[in-house]
Amino acid sequence: MLRSTLLVASFSLSTAALLAQSAPQLVGLTRNLADLRRHSIAACAPVANCSPIGFPGSAALPATAGGAAWDAIHSGTWISNGQLLACVDDTCGYLCPPVAIPGIGGAVFVVGMEVVTSTQQLLVLDSADNLHVLDLACPPVQTSVCPVAFVNPFVSGGLAADDLAGLVFFTRFDPATGLNQIAFAAAANPCTPIGLLIVPPCGPVGAFTGLAVDSVAQVLYGTDGQRTVSMSYLVTPIGTVVLTGVNCCPVLAGLDPLTGLAMRPGRATATGVACNAGICPPCPMVQSTAGDSVLGNADFALRLNGAPAGSIAWCMIGAGPCAAGGPVVPPLCGPAYTLPLLGILGANLTIGAGCAASTSFSLPLPANASLGGLVLSSQCFVWCPVGPGGSSMSPCLSFELQGL
Repeated sequence: MLRSTLLVASFSLSTAALLAQSAPQLVGLTRNLADLRRHSIAACAPVANCSPIGFPGSAALPATAGGAAWDAIHSGTWISNGQLLACVDDTCGYLCPPVAIPGIGGAVFVVGMEVVTSTQQLLVLDSADNLHVLDLACPPVQTSVCPVAFVNPFVSGGLAADDLAGLVFFTRFDPATGLNQIAFAAAANPCTPIGLLIVPPCGPVGAFTGLAVDSVAQVLYGTDGQRTVSMSYLVTPIGTVVLTGVNCCPVLAGLDPLTGLAMRPGRATATGVACNAGICPPCPMVQSTAGDSVLGNADFALRLNGAPAGSIAWCMIGAGPCAAGGPVVPPLCGPAYTLPLLGILGANLTIGAGCAASTSFSLPLPANASLGGLVLSSQCFVWCPVGPGGSSMSPCLSFELQGL
């Protein structure tokens, strides 16, 4: 058996091009109705919408007020209307109910937010260009604040962080030229920008009100509320950033404008069915991920639910997505889909009663850009250790290592 940290370090990139899960999406908060809206990146169109109960909109504040940030540790979106802060799941249920934002009040409001996964920090930029660093507790606690030393007097409207390259991005808008700019700083010294990018026009685009990043693909996504702009970039060996391409989505006329933007990772997919043999009862045995498979997520784990209580569980990790079922090798009750096999996690005792027992297998993911796009698979099996014994197996789960 392999320790999970050694297992991650041993991954090969040979399966990076294989697809294993649903596509990532952009998620943002709308200005008037305070809806959480998800967008297909490829189709440039909304795919889902929900309303956090009682969360107010930001129509009374300037258009730049508000923000959104994806939390890969808790699989939810931090949202702000400029004055309140909350975290919600995909159905808008509160993971953390609305609270006042530490250190922000009066005429000062939030204009951008981002979660840095590897440090488990929530970055909040306010309208006075102060960068607040909060933890991911509920409610969040402010740990530091600093004024961002911008070199121009323009208006900020978005914030994103490339956790793998160690960079923080801020949007700025020049009303004289009508062009958006992106200032960037080292994550170790985020309040001292080291460069400025001029975003080339690709149609009539207003001031950015939100910014998101895919750090594996090295693409920034900005929105002026009605249109989304993708901006490919390259980080040079000396730590500066160069834009390499800009593309615009069509205007989404008639929709409540977005006032924040975040990258929502893709979701794992399942293959096969649960099985049981010997004395193991026919439990449902399903797998899921605890948190998102985002590089830098040290809390990432594989979760087994619906397992027989009082059993011993292992989790097989495979190189690549779930493969076609191989031969059934006793004492396993079904085929293994995790071939070629990288290693096995466990053994864990399943905790619970009847067929409602569960366990988790820790699989911390390093903030290593070279692992981006790697596809893995996992499949759990348990041994029911009473009398002659028996085995159960879960379906297989395919997931990809992603970047935010």
